[in-house]
Amino acid sequence: MIKILLIITLFCYSFRGVSQKEDIRDHTIGYHHIFYGGLQLNTHGWGGEFRRGYHKTVKTKNLIDFQISTLKHPREIKLLPFDGSDGFTFAKLNHAYTFRLGKGKHTIIAFKPFGEGVELKTIYSFGMATTILKPVYYLMVYGNDSEVSVERFNEDQHDLFNIYGPGPYFKGFNELQMVPGIFGKFALNFEYAAERTSIRSMEVGAIIDGYYKNVDLLAFANNYPIYVSLYLSLQYGKKWYR
Repeated sequence: MIKILLIITLFCYSFRGVSQKEDIRDHTIGYHHIFYGGLQLNTHGWGGEFRRGYHKTVKTKNLIDFQISTLKHPREIKLLPFDGSDGFTFAKLNHAYTFRLGKGKHTIIAFKPFGEGVELKTIYSFGMATTILKPVYYLMVYGNDSEVSVERFNEDQHDLFNIYGPGPYFKGFNELQMVPGIFGKFALNFEYAAERTSIRSMEVGAIIDGYYKNVDLLAFANNYPIYVSLYLSLQYGKKWYR
């Protein structure tokens, strides 16, 4: 009887050791939570993002995605005066900051072999987007008048020769406008961290933002309700068990 119990005990410990060894070799199975963030450069500005993931299957995780980024009109031009004074963007109506909150999934299409190399994932998310518009003010002069006034740009009254320089950035925060909309994102994610519990990745993708009206960014130009941005982001984070 004692011999039988000893054999069963040794078998259980051997099985446990094999299981642990397999888990050490596998870089993905068993991690049920991930959290990471990073910086993003896109064709309409720059920003940051945070992402939380929850286990669904071995290859798939459900994601909650939060992003914030600037939004610039593709025809914006910044002018730098010859006298060395501060530059300004001509005819800019509003600074725009976009907030996105969505849900999605990542799917692993190429695992890391034994936890080394690069893991390739596809990522998508959909959700709500809100762009906050803050009015832009300029220092304006008229003719030979030496008096300078602080005004918003009006394409019916102003031109390049009226602008003396950029106005105070913080003026206009009591005039903020919110433009709600929706967004969709698709990306390829390349994770290359050597540590088993770390996330270091590079991501390339596209984001489509859609609004119920034009987002007023620039005078003397067409403003649009839909913006398509290509982006590149570098991310860092961690993963852990239940």
